Order: sequence, then structure tokens, then C-alpha cells
Amino acid sequence: MPAPDREPLWHLAEQATVGMGPPPAAADHGGRDLLAPPRDLWGSGFFVAPGWVLTCAHVLVDGTGRRRPGAAAGQPDVGVYVDGRVLPGRLAYCMPLPRRSVPRNGGAGDRETFASAVEGIEPDLALIALLEPMERERCVWLTDRPPGEFARDDGGGIIGRFAPRSRDGGHCVVERLTCGHGSTKGTRIKFGLSVDMRPGTSGGPLVDLERGEVVGVVKARFRDGGSGLAVAVSALRELSPDAHLDGAPDLGPEPYHELMRRHDSWHWRRQHPEHSDGEPTWIDVQRELPRRRGTWDVLDRLDALHRLAGVPGPTAPAVVRQLARDALGRSLGHPVGPVSWRDGHGMLHGFGGRDDLAVHLRYLSLVAGWITAHAAGAEAAAAARDLYESVMQRGQALGAKERAGLGSLRPRPRAVLLEFDHAPPPAYLDEGEVETRRYTWTLFKGYDDGRWELAVPPPAEGRPFERARAEALDALAEVLAAADAARPVEDPVPLEVALPGVEFAATVAEWEIREDPRPSSPRSPMGIDRPVVLRDIERRGEVLDRDSAAALAERWQERWRGLVGAPRLVPLRSAAAPAPLRRPDLLRAPHGSVPVLCQQVGEGPGHDAVQRAVGLGYPVALWRADGHRISDGCGTRCTAFHDGVEGLLDREGDAVRTLPGRLWRLRSEQTDEWVRGVVLFYDSPDHPLPQAAGRPLEPPGSRPGRKQS
Repeated sequence: MPAPDREPLWHLAEQATVGMGPPPAAADHGGRDLLAPPRDLWGSGFFVAPGWVLTCAHVLVDGTGRRRPGAAAGQPDVGVYVDGRVLPGRLAYCMPLPRRSVPRNGGAGDRETFASAVEGIEPDLALIALLEPMERERCVWLTDRPPGEFARDDGGGIIGRFAPRSRDGGHCVVERLTCGHGSTKGTRIKFGLSVDMRPGTSGGPLVDLERGEVVGVVKARFRDGGSGLAVAVSALRELSPDAHLDGAPDLGPEPYHELMRRHDSWHWRRQHPEHSDGEPTWIDVQRELPRRRGTWDVLDRLDALHRLAGVPGPTAPAVVRQLARDALGRSLGHPVGPVSWRDGHGMLHGFGGRDDLAVHLRYLSLVAGWITAHAAGAEAAAAARDLYESVMQRGQALGAKERAGLGSLRPRPRAVLLEFDHAPPPAYLDEGEVETRRYTWTLFKGYDDGRWELAVPPPAEGRPFERARAEALDALAEVLAAADAARPVEDPVPLEVALPGVEFAATVAEWEIREDPRPSSPRSPMGIDRPVVLRDIERRGEVLDRDSAAALAERWQERWRGLVGAPRLVPLRSAAAPAPLRRPDLLRAPHGSVPVLCQQVGEGPGHDAVQRAVGLGYPVALWRADGHRISDGCGTRCTAFHDGVEGLLDREGDAVRTLPGRLWRLRSEQTDEWVRGVVLFYDSPDHPLPQAAGRPLEPPGSRPGRKQS
């Protein structure tokens, strides 16, 4: 196969390479044209994201080991020489910080910083922030692979920017050299040279010409002139807020993640037809390179890295390594550990072979599932869902077995919801039939992104509550089994039961359900097999006017924030027991309060107390479904109930979010008598119920053969 034309790749790398030198004069803070070429430059650098230049830290240190002249906060201390101009820049991140740098060996007559002279500077990287925007952005493509080999002959290239050799030589000049790979140790890459490297190349890019990506930052030449040293771009994974210099622009609390996000987003946008300027991109060039052939192509990678840049990062590097290992099915022994999802993607390069597409899609699906399970907030969950859906769409190209395996990695449901809603009375009644409250029931699967997926649609007509409950429980077994299949055995899907307030005396956790979908399966109480909580369907606000619904939602959110932020949950009982809670008790109660009632709630004062608490926005409460009448007073069962609830709530940390699971474990152990008949009202505003207006309901139809009452 003839050698590919590398000129477009050289051109892209040269465009992004800049000279590093003195900043423009204060009067020229906005940058100025180079009417005369500079006498000297400190070194080279290159753009890795819009407005951010990567170079070597030692380029910002003078020949005696001192930091080059600093500047006041917000003022330029570095000049970025590009396009015949010098732009103001600021040293923002330095690894190590200048005060930790070591002096260079040798005197002023040394041609370059030899590798042996800068051995103590690790990792020898610096990030420069432009203080003014560029007229035309540019950015190299940084590899996501760990340090590794490129071609041993002429498969690599290095680029530097220099002051012209003569005063009439024009603006900054660029020089390119081909090189070959020698060895890799940690984040150091040794490369071979056929021509000696010119002083000032330090900080320039080391380009893999066969894969079309920048793999390192040129650090130094060896004394023999026949080889050089580069810092692998994977060393950027060490970038942290500790490397930031006071007064300089910053990249937030996770600078490495943010820098890579900007890098990947810029390349994705650059490739998008709406943002194209008609010039070739790094992706265009990479698509023409033979080493890029495979089932997971450069456009797949571009889209994947763009999506990974938009989701929350992992909590620990071990998570990335584990998911990459799970995707590949074997361990990965790279010397430089992964930090971001992007790094995990890079660990899979060259390992998938003919299964390259399946391996990468498995990894992305595992990432989406991990985020769904661990990241908080609807925005994070929505991003994970988008990532998962893109994987499923691309997975259509897989073979039958690979498709089935990929589909099994779907994000797991957060909960199953069983709703009972009021239904209008029938148009006709049978002779002698008494009109009663009627309900429709619906089953949903809920996800962390706030999405509700219809599992079983509601019946066309309402039923009396007991009949509706029996029908719903028959259908529920199959839905729960399907949802549990996507979760570990020890973590079954929770069940949420949404009822109108008039049915709050229902012992939802003790409703019996088939243990599997077979009709002959034994039945057992739902609360033994999984967390079961009660929700208020009337809190959806559809029966309220807009102002009332808004006021209720505000009280609900405020009480929930109080529970989440409370150091410990506190049971709230009436000050005059056994009388139920009154409105003043509920209004005065501090954040972290959980109403607890031992009285019956199906009618009378207990019912009023529960409805009062819900109307005032309380998200969590506990009561006994078999509570006593007010007139009977409290007894030993009440004492055991209140003692048990107090022990359940008396927990530090995230007590409210773990409450349903902790109560379930008590029920499943069946050792505490007080938990029998306990109802946990748990109505989180983080996951509001699906709106009735958005559900595919069928209008109730007339039943033939009925007489109008």
C-alpha cells in the first residue's frame, strides 16, 4: 500500500503550534502585529482547547532556574506567537509549580535543555490561558490512548516555532522533523532523530503520523543529538487545582475533565456540517490513514467522546479501569492509570480486533448504567440516557449474539410505580348495582432522569378499589420480575404505590403478590421482597388551581430539602398524646421532622392529621395501618411502635434517602413485631409522579346491556 499523504496532517499540526516568548507590552494588552520578528523565543507550545496552550513547564523557567518575569493578577506574563501576531497569555497551571522547579545545568552557551539537565522536573507541563480570543480557533487532536508505540521508522513528527535566523527573515518560522519511536517508560516517550533538533522545540507537539494524533509534548534532546524525550499527553491526567496559579484563569474544580471536555466538544463541533468552514479537519485526515481502519471508526470515536464529555465523571479511577476491563473481558495492565471516561475509551484501542465495535459499545453502555445508578440529578440521568440510546442505535450493526449481550446492559429502573386514580362513574349501572368510588390503575417503570415508561396501560373503565387492586397485583408480578432482572439480587427494584388520600389506611407493604409470573406461584407480602412506599396521587396538582398547586409544591420542596440537610431525622408526635397532630404542631416543627401516628388514619382525627401533614408539604411520614381509635388510648403496641420508629430514624448521614431500604430490611428479617402494619409515606419531589395529561389513557366506554340508573 502506498504511503499516505501526510501533508494535510502536518499542516493541521503546524497551524496549532505556537511560539512562547515575552508578552506584548502593556499598551498592547489586546495583542499586536509583529512588525518586527522577535529576537528570541523561549520555546514552543500548541493549542489543546480553544484559548488554552499546552507547553513544557521548563519553557517558563530561565537558564538559571528562575521563573520568567511574572505579572500582576489578570495581566499577561507570556506571549503566544501565532499568525504573525503576539497574543497576551497567562501561565495558569504548572506541573510542577515554578517555585518547585530545578535549575537547568549548563551555562548560557548551551544550545538546548538536555534531557539529563531537566530530569528532576516532572511531569514538566504547563497550561497557558489566552487573555484575548483568537480570530480563528484551532486545536490539535490529543490521543486518548495510554503511552505506547508509534512506528519505529518515520511514523512520528515533531514541530517547533522559532524566531527567524535573520532580522529580515519575516515572522516566526515553523520547523518539522520526522522521528521514530525508541521506548516508553511511564509518561516518558523516547524518540529517535535522523537530524539534530533545533533549540526552542521544547513544548512543541509529538505527532503520531500514522494515527493522526498528538501523543506527547517535546521535552528535550539528548546530548548525542540523535534522540529526544517527550512527555506523554497522558501525564495531563495529574492536572488538579493544586497546579493552579493565583490570579490566572481557571478550569474549575476538575481541570483535567474540563480541559478534555472543551477539547472533545470543539472537535465535535468542528466536524458538524453547520460549523464547517470548508477546510479539512483532524477527523477528515484520520479517516484517510490506514491505521484507523476498523469496525469502531473515527466518527464513532468522535461522537462517543463528545457524549462522554457531557456526562458526570467517575468517582474514582478504579471505576474507569473496572468498566474497561468488564467491556473487554480481561484485565488491562497500563502503567498510567485512567482518570476520566475518555481515558477508559482509550484503553480499548487495539484490543477489540474484529470485535472492536462490540467492545466499545459495551464500555459506553456500562458507563451509562454506572451514571444512572450513581450520579445525582435529572440532568445527569438524562445525559446517561442519551448516551445509552446512542449505543443502542449503533448496536444495530452488531451480530445477533452481540446485540443480545448489549441489550442486557440497559440502565436499570429506579422504581416501579403502581398508580390508583379516581375514575368517573359509569354511564350505566346494572339493576341493583350500588354506585361506589371507582379507580383506574396503571403501572410504570421510573428512571433516574425523571422519565416514566408505561409498563401496563390503565383499563378503559374504573373499578371498585378491591377489584382494581386485585387486577393490578396480578399484572404487577411480571413487571417487577422484568425490572429486577436489570438489578443485583440484593438490590430489588423498589415499589411505589400512589393512592388518593381516602385510601391511606391501605397496608400496601402487606399486599400479597405472586412470587413469580406463573398463575400457580405462591403469594407473599410485597414488603418482604422489596422496599414498598406510599405516595399521594393528589399531589400531582391536577385537581388544584395553578396558584394552589404552586404553593403546595413550594412547601413540599422546602420540607424535602430540610430532611435531606438534617443531621438526623426526628419523629414528630402530638404534644398532647394520644390526640393526633394539629396544624400548629406541623407548622412549628423544625426541618428533619417526620410525622409519626399510632392512631387509625382511615377516618376521624387520625385521617385529618395525615391529610393535614400532606397538605403542608411533608414528604415523609409513618403510621400504623391498624392504628387504634383516639378513644381507646395508647397501649404497649404503641410504645413498641414509637420506640421502633425512633430507632429507625436515629441515624446520621443520608438518613432520608436510605430510609425505605432500611425499613425493608427490618421487614425481611421478620424479627421486629412493630414493623407489621407500618406504612411508610415517602413522596420525594425529586421524582414527581407522571402527569395524567401525558399518559395514553383511553376514554371510558359505555357497557352494553346496562340500564341507566
